[in-house]
Amino acid sequence: MPLWLREHSWRQSGTAVYLSLPVRGLRVTAANIFCTERYLKVSVPPFLFEAVLYAPIDETNSTAKIGNGIVFFTLYKKEASMWESLTVADVNKEELQHLRENAVLRAQEKAKEETEAKKVTKQEHKKYALEATMKWLQKQAEARRTISADLSELEDLKEEEKNPDWLKDKGKLNTCLKQALGI
Repeated sequence: MPLWLREHSWRQSGTAVYLSLPVRGLRVTAANIFCTERYLKVSVPPFLFEAVLYAPIDETNSTAKIGNGIVFFTLYKKEASMWESLTVADVNKEELQHLRENAVLRAQEKAKEETEAKKVTKQEHKKYALEATMKWLQKQAEARRTISADLSELEDLKEEEKNPDWLKDKGKLNTCLKQALGI
């Protein structure tokens, strides 16, 4: 049987709810917090806090900060309005169980969607990296073919003809001969 954490305080603006939950002496981590658009739970066995929120919140942008024996929630409202209370009044056991189950199912669906999105993104990154690597390897192969083709042409040359300085001197000599002959 859980021990309910009933002590909390809250305030609001038109766009957000600020909830302060004292958890003195408890070791709370993000794994102990569960939040969906209408349901909030902090579970550090045997202690439990749960709330069926008065109206939907933006669970993606809402935050929970843990420190100094307090969990401080900033819950951004989906629609700007003033709430009459933090939680829905008069929720019977069956409705509460139904809300819990729906919250868990929605959270599982969202986690699955996020996992699929990450998987697709990872595949796209791998595909891009593979394409970039293939282009790089193609350029490298072309350069090797060019060098190989050039080397096969060089096999016909004598060793001195392969020397760049010899080719340079030969070019100067040919230029001088052409000038002397008037060509």
